[in-house]
Amino acid sequence: MRVFLRCLFACLTLAAFTCAAADEFKQGDQYKEVRDRQPVPDKKRVQVEEIFWYGCQHCYHFDPIIEAWKKTKAGDVDFVRIPNSLGSPAGVVHQKAFYTAEALGIGDKIHAPLFAGIHEKHLPLYTQDAIRLFFNQQAGVMPDVFDATFSGFAVDSRVRRADGLMKAYGIASVPAIVVGGKYTTNATMAGNFENMIKVTDFLVDKVRQEQKK
Repeated sequence: MRVFLRCLFACLTLAAFTCAAADEFKQGDQYKEVRDRQPVPDKKRVQVEEIFWYGCQHCYHFDPIIEAWKKTKAGDVDFVRIPNSLGSPAGVVHQKAFYTAEALGIGDKIHAPLFAGIHEKHLPLYTQDAIRLFFNQQAGVMPDVFDATFSGFAVDSRVRRADGLMKAYGIASVPAIVVGGKYTTNATMAGNFENMIKVTDFLVDKVRQEQKK
């Protein structure tokens, strides 16, 4: 219940806001600085990170919106997904599932179907055993290959890094966006998912200009 409420928190006030024009986006209102800024890989590019959890219904509904945005983003923008466990055992399983799929090169075969399996088909995909079977059925991954990757050092390292970033950013609810390792927004701050995308574009331009200095 606590995890669900933390997921829900980001979207409680969706209907209470109207979309603001880009020149009305203000720090402390529609976006804020993260707790601890993180260095960017390349100052000639802008990194946009989506923080999500597969068990979050709001993340599920936001996924097609961010997918549509990816098709229109500027060429100097890099998009990265970071799974957040929100401190739950199921969340850790989902973090490992995400990075296992990436390690095996089958992210496109797992990401959307895993969301759909949980939120449309209501499958109990919250344990390693359940995810192992899902990977086999969805992408033909053999159980031994799945287990070796899921429990391997590379996946564990990426989970630890993701957890470290969440603490540094101060992210406590999902879905959330972090731009340039510096600014973050979510649906509660922005007003709704569509406005969240507008704030993201605003922050991309803001970071782009700042990185030129």
